[in-house]
Amino acid sequence: MIADVCLILEGSYPFVAGGVSSWVHNLVEGLPQITFTALCILPSEKEPHEYKYELPPNFLPPKVVYIHDVEKPKRSLFNHFGNRQIEEIRSFHKTLGKLSHDDLKAIIEAFQNSRYPLWELMHGKKAWDFLIEQIEDHVPDAPFMNYFWTYRFTHLPMFKVMSVKLPEARAYHAVSTGYAGLLGAVARITTGRPLLLTEHGIYTKERKIEIAQSESLQQKEDKRLRVNKDLGVYQQLWVKTFYALGRITYHYAERIITLYEGNRQMQIKDGAAPWRTEVIPNGIDLEGFRHLKPATYPEETQDAFTIGFVGRVVPIKDVKTFIRACKSVSLKMDNVRFWIMGPTEEDEEYYEECVDLVKVLQLEDTVRFLGRVNVREYYQQLDLVVLTSISEAQPLVVMEANCAGIPVVASDVGACRELLEGRIAEDRSLGPSGIVTRIADPSDTADAILSILGSFATRRRMARAGRERIARFYSEAALNARYDTVYRELMELQDWTGPGGTGPAAEEPAWQE
Repeated sequence: MIADVCLILEGSYPFVAGGVSSWVHNLVEGLPQITFTALCILPSEKEPHEYKYELPPNFLPPKVVYIHDVEKPKRSLFNHFGNRQIEEIRSFHKTLGKLSHDDLKAIIEAFQNSRYPLWELMHGKKAWDFLIEQIEDHVPDAPFMNYFWTYRFTHLPMFKVMSVKLPEARAYHAVSTGYAGLLGAVARITTGRPLLLTEHGIYTKERKIEIAQSESLQQKEDKRLRVNKDLGVYQQLWVKTFYALGRITYHYAERIITLYEGNRQMQIKDGAAPWRTEVIPNGIDLEGFRHLKPATYPEETQDAFTIGFVGRVVPIKDVKTFIRACKSVSLKMDNVRFWIMGPTEEDEEYYEECVDLVKVLQLEDTVRFLGRVNVREYYQQLDLVVLTSISEAQPLVVMEANCAGIPVVASDVGACRELLEGRIAEDRSLGPSGIVTRIADPSDTADAILSILGSFATRRRMARAGRERIARFYSEAALNARYDTVYRELMELQDWTGPGGTGPAAEEPAWQE
């Protein structure tokens, strides 16, 4: 059966819960008239992977590609991998992101036809000689094995996705750039069907933050969360690779969607054609949250408060800033408890550091790690939600809390300012539904918390503004309807056969006029 839409997903639905996965699940459930399937990118078959969601009836079983697995052939393919292939790989390596359509099409076809045996590309003698040549040309003083692993972890996934036979679909929808975006370009080139790209967070920016952090684990903690502009040699190789994949995806995507205007401008800066870009924010199920707390705000006589942090306990969420802010608040108010709600197993070392910080600050009696919970069961007990991330797109937790009538304190990342202060004039006229703070600033976070908890009128005003803002501008049903329209317009397009057709080489499309 040919699906209407094939989603291309990297490390998410249906094998990972939360975040983008929740968005995908809600989108599929919200459009029962559209049949979906997916090509899911996972690291390795050796790692356990189970469905975290019950697949909706309109979601056909997904196909999985394991981007770090390469199987050794039963017989040597050395004689089939010669100087011509090496020269083509050399050209691909040097010009990634600047390849012409014909060059990219040719190398994809070569992978699809098994002209490039992956085992030989990673372990063969000629490939080994090629790597030695590369390191001598580019980083002669660097350790060879560092370059080898950097090359392997960046290029093997690219080679794997270019080898994949995609499920048939009337349209393809990549939910990030990176390897998923490259696979979307493969789909566009090999099937002629249109590609839609949705970026929740800008993939290249988020990977750059992660790469900078991974090289800074031994530095002092106050530097750990900074994105160093002077990246090391291997960090630069990773970042250049992801920027190149982003440009390729932008070139082949018929339409490019993101969640807020700041991201759209970043996409344009990174190479997206402005007329292909648009903003469709995330929405939430209003009925699932608006009745969690009473419509009328609690009485002014409230004498105790509960503050919630909702998110994974990982460095990019900057839980330590939240914990330090808790200390400052507890020194001025003795009637506040703090709950950290989110998975703790994704970065166990960081989680242990957070636990130790709670002990050092003597907050064991007021700060609790609740782990993975159903947040809907806890929102009704919260008076304030705090988000201290150093990178976000359009965090669902802010919308959920506001819809329930809970004010929010959030760092100035992604769409947080738009969500709490309004995106357009009509939206801003509702007033703030929380306070935006400086990134990685415990003092500013604590001041915002105290400002809200210290004023009954402020809490009530913010609760009302949040409820109204989400109901008016972030209804999941209304935003799903916009995706339904996009899908139907793409599915009606004729096949694209190359430059000059209805694809990447086309001028400004009619739908944007």
